[in-house]
Amino acid sequence: MYLRVFKFLILIILLSFSELKAQRFTTSPYSRYGIGDIFSGATGHNIAMGGAGIAESTPYFLNTVNPAANTDLLLQRFVFDVGFDVKYTKTESEVQNQKNSSATFRYFAGGFAVKPWWSFTFSMSPYSAVGYLCKDTVNVKSGDYTRKYAEYFQGKGGLSEVSLGTSFKILKMFSVGVKGKYVFGDIEREDSLNTIASDYTSKTIFKNEEIIRGFTADFGFLAQKSFTSKKDSSKTFLKLAAGVYFSGNTKLNTRSQLTMFSRNSLVGSTDTIANDTLYDGKITIPKSFGIGISAEFFEQLRINMDYRFQDWTNFEMPVEKNASCFKENKYYGMGIQYVNAKYSSRYYKTINYRFGIHKCDTYLKLNGYDIQEKGISFGLGFPIRTLLLNVSCDFGTRGTTDGGLYKEKYFLMHFNVTAHDIWFVKRKFQ
Repeated sequence: MYLRVFKFLILIILLSFSELKAQRFTTSPYSRYGIGDIFSGATGHNIAMGGAGIAESTPYFLNTVNPAANTDLLLQRFVFDVGFDVKYTKTESEVQNQKNSSATFRYFAGGFAVKPWWSFTFSMSPYSAVGYLCKDTVNVKSGDYTRKYAEYFQGKGGLSEVSLGTSFKILKMFSVGVKGKYVFGDIEREDSLNTIASDYTSKTIFKNEEIIRGFTADFGFLAQKSFTSKKDSSKTFLKLAAGVYFSGNTKLNTRSQLTMFSRNSLVGSTDTIANDTLYDGKITIPKSFGIGISAEFFEQLRINMDYRFQDWTNFEMPVEKNASCFKENKYYGMGIQYVNAKYSSRYYKTINYRFGIHKCDTYLKLNGYDIQEKGISFGLGFPIRTLLLNVSCDFGTRGTTDGGLYKEKYFLMHFNVTAHDIWFVKRKFQ
């Protein structure tokens, strides 16, 4: 049985890895700037808690944000977590609106403890996503003749990451951890100018492909303290934790390839005008840090609060020399989780209930307006033997219709399964 489960999970890993580059994770016009929409890295149950979880360390879930917060994993148990998203977005401007939907792979993660004080984790997930299509039409009149020009801006791709982390418990109360990450991906941006006449259509296309590769690392620290009942020392009535993670400036190898070609409906062929390497060097992902606190009461109610910061003020890409649209990125999240009785024989008492809110000052400032995001989330966790099926929902908005910009209203449904499997045990009977 376990061999079949293992083979199935390996298949999920391979399919998920291929999907990292094959899928389109966003349809936002704001993904046109920088490296696109950046993912928070939170797992499914934290998504329902406003994305908060830097200081959360439990035997039941993996922490993919703070590499130090995995030292409570149990010996001889392997924890797997795989998640998928379904997202509906309505994008509005001052004159029109558009609806989009997508279903995409979100992440795969696994972890285990080799010693009571030492654990390993690994994961693969999107790092950022680019996916947009904008159109602008202009009519130019010369005498009695009017010529129509249509300009298209579109982009796709993004960055993905594969990580391997380890954490150590020190003096019972403290934990430290490190996570190494390989970030890779391609971002394609294409601008085309269409000349539309009565008898023909010509198109000039500028296609820029950014090929990005590089290694980076996150470091984490966690302090936690449990308080037991005086009447029953086996029961914990309060568990407090504080965590922090940080990463330095990261230089990623980047190659920018420009291809320029033209098409004409009369000729019916495509001519390549230019194909050159514009840039072959490095871009710098700015340093970041996050701090969080967590409190658990009577092993029933958990409260998480997070703050994250990353300064993109001086960020530049070869195709985007003007850094005036980038600013500091600040994230605030808070969430609660409640379960009546984890080990009750009555199923309804074992269901996890979650709720959260978040606010994000994104790293973009356009036309004088800060692009902000805010949302409310909730979710349920259903235990099924050694599995926990989590369903999370997130309602939110981003941006504004002022200044010729766009406002996005989104509804995200996230599904993930957390599996606990017993490993490294020699069985006498099969």
